[in-house]
Amino acid sequence: MKIHHFNALIAVVKHNFSISSASDGLSLTQPAISKQIQQFEAELNLSLFIRNGKRLVGLTDSGQEVYRRALDVINKIDDIYQFSYESVGNQGALSVATTHTQARYVLPRVINRFRSIYPDVKLAVHQGSPKEVAQLALEGEVDLAIATEAVGEENGLVTLPCYQWNRCVVTPHDHPLTRQNKLSLAQLSDYPIITYGLGYTGRHRIDEAFEQAGLVSNIVLTAVDSDVIKTYVRLGMGVGIIANMAYSYEEDRDLVATDARGLFGTSYSHVAIRKDKYIRPFIFKFIEMLAPHLTEEIVIKALRELDPIERKQLLISITLPSY
Repeated sequence: MKIHHFNALIAVVKHNFSISSASDGLSLTQPAISKQIQQFEAELNLSLFIRNGKRLVGLTDSGQEVYRRALDVINKIDDIYQFSYESVGNQGALSVATTHTQARYVLPRVINRFRSIYPDVKLAVHQGSPKEVAQLALEGEVDLAIATEAVGEENGLVTLPCYQWNRCVVTPHDHPLTRQNKLSLAQLSDYPIITYGLGYTGRHRIDEAFEQAGLVSNIVLTAVDSDVIKTYVRLGMGVGIIANMAYSYEEDRDLVATDARGLFGTSYSHVAIRKDKYIRPFIFKFIEMLAPHLTEEIVIKALRELDPIERKQLLISITLPSY
C-alpha cells in the first residue's frame, strides 16, 4: 500500500469519478491512474468503485470507508509537512474558503492586516457556497472555512462563532418605506423583495420570519452577491434585504438602509476547522484578527481538550461582537 494509491483514489472521487480529469490533476496518464486503482483494490481485496462497464460511477460501501480513511492519512501527512515548516518561522501557506459576503465585506481588513504582519505567508482565498466551503475544510483542502450557513453541520469540523450580525432593508430615497416610523413585515410584504438565494447569508431566517407571521413574501429576485441585490434595487425592481455589513454610507449614498434587526433575528458567522487539523501559529493569529475573542487558548480548548458538552459551554460563555 503506497501513498500514490491514496492519491489516485482521492483524485478520482474529487473529479467526479473521471479518470481523465484525475490524471490531469495528478499529471499522470490515464493508464497509470487505472493501474493504481486496480493495484489498490487487489491489495485490499475489495471493490472500491461501482462500475458501469468500464466507467466508474460511484463508491461502494467499502470504497466510501476506504476513501474516508485515505483522506485522514493524506491530511496527517500534510500536517507532518506543516509541522516541519515551523523551523523556518512565519513562512508557509494559509488557505481560506469563504462565501461572497465574508470575502467582500469582512475579510479585506483582516487580510490586509495579516499580510502586513506575515508578508512571507502565501495566502489563498477560495469562494464558494456554504456547503462547498465546509466540504473543502472537511477534506483538508483549506485550513479554515468561514461562513454563516452550513459550516456547523459537518461532523468532522469544529465551528467557532466569530461575530453576530443583523439585516437592513435598502430602498431608494423616495421609496414609501423610508417614511415609516417603524418597519414591519406586513409593510415589507406589500412590495417585491430582492434578497439572497436559498442557503446563503442567513436566508432561512427571512423565510421563517414571514412564515411565522402568516405572511407571504413577494421575493422576485435572488442573488448570492449583495452588490447584485443593491444594483436591482437601484433599477426599481424591488426593496432589498441584505446583511447590514453589506451597506456602506460612502458607496451606497443613493440608497437608504433601514434597520431590520427586529424583524429577522440575529445571525452568526463562524470559522470552521477540522478536528484533527494541525494549526500553525500564524493561523491562530489570523483567527484572532477575524474574531479577537477567539484566542489561541480558546481555539485549542475547543479543538483538542473538551468533550462536546464542555465545548458547548465554552462557546456559550463567549461574548460575541456585532458587525
